[in-house]
Amino acid sequence: MNDLKQEIATYKRQLPDLLGQQGKFVLIKGDEVAGTFESYQDAPTAGYQRFKLNSFLVKQITAVGRVSKHCKMKAPKYPRPPLGIFSSIPAPL
Repeated sequence: MNDLKQEIATYKRQLPDLLGQQGKFVLIKGDEVAGTFESYQDAPTAGYQRFKLNSFLVKQITAVGRVSKHCKMKAPKYPRPPLGIFSSIPAPL
């Protein structure tokens, strides 16, 4: 399975030239910029027509790349209260 590393590298390398079309969508296959498109829908349509079921990259041209970081939060560990403190049975007087 192609993980698009080559296409992402091509995008980064070509970005200075592509910034004149910021906001449009670029279609990249391997080292080739196969075209730019006004709408997102047009780019993958052209990609499937040209490259069939082979992988390709469609990305919006932006000056700043999006960074998305996901992490799994862990619940803090609190000490367990001693037995009897939260008992539903009233303590003897």
